[in-house]
Amino acid sequence: MKRKLLTISLAAAFLLSGCGESSESESSRQTSASSASQSSTTASKTVSSSEQQGSSAETTAGTDDSTQTTTTQAAVTNTAPKATTTTAAATAVRTTPVQTTTAAPRPVNSNDKTKPTVFDEGKDSYHIAGTAFDINNYVGYGDDTDRNPKLTYTGSVNIYKLGDYPLKATVTDASGNSVSWELTVHVVNKYPTAAPIKNMPFGSFVSTYKADNTRFGIDVSQWQGLIDYKAVKNAGCSFVFIRVGTKYSSYTLDPYFRTNLNNAIAAGLDVGVYIYTTDHTAESARQTARWIVSQLGGKKLTLPVAFDFEEIANFQKLGASINDMNNAYTAFKNELAKSGYTSMIYGELSTLNGLWNDSVKNSSPVWLACYRDKPEYSGNFGIWQVCCGNIAGINGAADFNVLYTDKKYK
Repeated sequence: MKRKLLTISLAAAFLLSGCGESSESESSRQTSASSASQSSTTASKTVSSSEQQGSSAETTAGTDDSTQTTTTQAAVTNTAPKATTTTAAATAVRTTPVQTTTAAPRPVNSNDKTKPTVFDEGKDSYHIAGTAFDINNYVGYGDDTDRNPKLTYTGSVNIYKLGDYPLKATVTDASGNSVSWELTVHVVNKYPTAAPIKNMPFGSFVSTYKADNTRFGIDVSQWQGLIDYKAVKNAGCSFVFIRVGTKYSSYTLDPYFRTNLNNAIAAGLDVGVYIYTTDHTAESARQTARWIVSQLGGKKLTLPVAFDFEEIANFQKLGASINDMNNAYTAFKNELAKSGYTSMIYGELSTLNGLWNDSVKNSSPVWLACYRDKPEYSGNFGIWQVCCGNIAGINGAADFNVLYTDKKYK
């Protein structure tokens, strides 16, 4: 899903971790370009998700009794300005609106022994010199019940001096459970050049993973344009997942959805659909399920409706707990079932290991995104999104998937 666009944000490309965390256009993880004049961030700074809602960083630089606010975009050298001390306000990273949940009072539970979950440690993060630094733009974390866990870190980042800055981050929930890790922030003038994505021919993909229990398919959206599904099927593809659209603060229908749906069914392919969504409340997820049903218009599917939630890179900015997410998916699943549709969860390694609980993963098919030679996931999954490449019938690249007929896939 996140590899829908062939062009991947360089900022995102160097923030990837785990198995298959990548970037789709509608949610590319980009470092905020909000700029400010500051020389270093304050060590042991405390940041909470409630501080993340601003669209830019307001940075105040003071010398003696004077106060000034400046904007800096230019590349810098290894020399910091004289006598400049600053504290940066939190910077929002998103370029698209995302639903947020109003944070409830932090639940203190003496029986709660569950540590917060770190989805993205930001082990090696690249920060453009001269722009405001906010650690929340480089890490992702959440808690099972606390919608507003607290992040602190020790160390400092001098945004005016190129170099590597080690930090130690700690997330603590309302019950006092905490988890710590180390990361390095690289202050640079420009992002390093990303390695090109390797595309393989569909025939080679099939030969590599062919077995008695495998079938092969693709997933598509508007980025693949008009598709010749007869040619796709003749190339050895037996199924396709089609994007219905996206859900941020509102719904956007994929402009090729109905054409893709009708033509794929007519070609005799097994068809499932997916929604790229930021839903994290039960009611919002139910609304999304009803919206999907209305877009399907009574069409029958032979594969599930996939819940594609990928907002874990900055999960703390949603103001949601992990339990909220699992309740949201369950509501989504139950609402779809009323209309005769099944559902599944899609995710990369960090999502499957950290976000979804065993009840959800055991009751629904799992679609794993892992762009490596082997699926580095120990849990059960029925479909594996392996890579991207070229197939007859599509002008450009598409994601390739392996379906295991002896596992739960629908």
